[in-house]
Amino acid sequence: MSAPAKILIVDDQQFVRRTLCSVLDRQPNWKVYEAEDGIAAVDRAREIRPDVVVMDIVMPNMSGIAAAYELRQVVPEAKVILISGHYTEEEAALLARLFGDGNFIEKSQTGTKLVATISRILLSESRAL
Repeated sequence: MSAPAKILIVDDQQFVRRTLCSVLDRQPNWKVYEAEDGIAAVDRAREIRPDVVVMDIVMPNMSGIAAAYELRQVVPEAKVILISGHYTEEEAALLARLFGDGNFIEKSQTGTKLVATISRILLSESRAL
């Protein structure tokens, strides 16, 4: 059996992190981790080397955009999904293309789109091996 996929959830709101973790924890063969801001995300990513990082764009201390850039240096193989409730879908999609892997989900849609998006990323990664 292969090692579980490592998913890092990064959001400054504990309620959002816990909600997303509870959804993702139900998936077989996924191990879910948390970080409360961009600085903690970079530190945590250095430690666990996640496969996928789900990151809020707007956070204190270090924004999701700055953290996504830093993650490229620390764990270039990690795929980033940006989430936000502060941008229009078009603005956030542009940010995701510039600073992430082109993946963006509005926070209001994470409950319905996040599992499928992560599954698609993990499947395409496994095919690339």
